Amino acid sequence: MKKVLFILALSTAASTSSYAQEEGPAEPELTYRAVQVSFVPPLSTNGLQSTRYVNGFSLNILGGISGGLRGVELSSLFAVETGAVRGTQLAGLFNAVGGPVKGTQFGGIANLVRQEVTGAQFGGIVNVAQALDGVQFAGIANVAAQRVDGAQLAGIANVATQHLDGAQLAGIVNIAEAVEGTQVAGIVNVSAGNVKGAQIGLINVAGHVDGVQLGLINLAKDGYRRVELWGGEVLYGNVAYKMGGNRKFYSLFAVGATLPDSKNTRWGLGYGLGTNLDLGKKNQLSLEVLSYQIHEQKTSWKETNQLNQFRPSFIFPFHNQVALTLTPTFNVQVSQLKTADGTIGTEWVGWSVYNKLINGRTRVMMWPGLNVGIQF
Repeated sequence: MKKVLFILALSTAASTSSYAQEEGPAEPELTYRAVQVSFVPPLSTNGLQSTRYVNGFSLNILGGISGGLRGVELSSLFAVETGAVRGTQLAGLFNAVGGPVKGTQFGGIANLVRQEVTGAQFGGIVNVAQALDGVQFAGIANVAAQRVDGAQLAGIANVATQHLDGAQLAGIVNIAEAVEGTQVAGIVNVSAGNVKGAQIGLINVAGHVDGVQLGLINLAKDGYRRVELWGGEVLYGNVAYKMGGNRKFYSLFAVGATLPDSKNTRWGLGYGLGTNLDLGKKNQLSLEVLSYQIHEQKTSWKETNQLNQFRPSFIFPFHNQVALTLTPTFNVQVSQLKTADGTIGTEWVGWSVYNKLINGRTRVMMWPGLNVGIQF
């Protein structure tokens, strides 16, 4: 789909020209001219044979078509080069080039290059190139039909259909076949192959990760995935799903609850981050931080009522993919919830190392605890 988009965009932009030559100034039949002026094709100083000329300075009152550029081209609307560009193009609407570009393109709407760009593209909406060795800046999207060595920065999306060696920064989505560098997106990063570096976004997806994924949801084809069940002193039963590109960094989603007791019913939803380390030949240690929002009977979700935990979890495998977990915890309760008798914060445990009401509206309570569970 991306290749089809690239071909359609370029052919549309250049439809006013017959692409007689795919190469630039190296072609022997192309003639160099220091200056050319065009009103609109074919009304130009190069006449009907404009694609046979390479220009040093090109001024297009509305638009122009040439065989190539070695210098500077200024266009109020558009510029089309059937061959190579070495230099700078500035156009109110778009620049379209059939050969390679070495230099810089500025397009109010788009820059479209059928071959490689070595340099920079600045497009108000979109930049398209066969391959990139440099930088693309676009208000909407950047597309490289092959590899990218450099950076793509876009308001919405960046696409590199082959290898990315560098960085992609986008407001919504980054897509690359493989990544050696960094992807940063407001919503999702996708790499079908290996990521050697980092993916930072709300959702990160990869085939394999030799680095880190930082996000709410982190997925890899051969990534780290675990389910754990455990009991604790605040929420008696808990289940969590842990997932990440690898065990160096993962996220976990948890839900927990007490027994359905009419006097002391509570349940919570939690999110956390963790890392998993070897502890000898078989055993492991996971270091996790986990935060629950706790809902208590006849109360509202609107008030802050948090259970925050630091969890060094000792993992002891005992049968196939099953392991015993023993997890000392350090707990911090932060609550602005008013109880029925008017006090702030329910005391969830009968012991603490710190219990104080701050500013008359927030209770902070700290205590050590212990969780015991099973991991799959």
